[in-house]
Amino acid sequence: MLSANFDELLPIIQEEINSGGEVRFKPRGRSMLPFLMEGRDEVVLVKPPERLKKYDIPFYRRRDGGFVLHRVVGFCPDGRYIMCGDNQYLREKGIGHDQIIGLVKAVYRKGKYIPSEAPFYRVWGALWPKVMWCRGFLPRAYRKIKRTLFK
Repeated sequence: MLSANFDELLPIIQEEINSGGEVRFKPRGRSMLPFLMEGRDEVVLVKPPERLKKYDIPFYRRRDGGFVLHRVVGFCPDGRYIMCGDNQYLREKGIGHDQIIGLVKAVYRKGKYIPSEAPFYRVWGALWPKVMWCRGFLPRAYRKIKRTLFK
């Protein structure tokens, strides 16, 4: 198994994406739950367009050097992006287009290919950010119902 960090792989990733290729990897962390689950799902990155759209999921580098995969939930007055993970409440403002490395073109969920144009993907992307106020409640309610019904 090959093990490397994104700092080491970034030139290779950027070269592949900028030449029109794709990069596939398993994201780590919990910030995009329940849409993306660490260890289960994979994402396919492609070259981003000149301007991202609301609900796109870019892979970007923060000014502090960290790499992040979050959803575009809005735009700042100066045109920069506002990002938020699906499992987060706080929005990250001021992400510049120069920080964007790639755009999620598709997801492999449990081995099944789901393109970003798929109805499930698009509905989820538009709906989930709108229920930010109840994100903590929904997963707990789901787990409680599941435990109750399937004891």
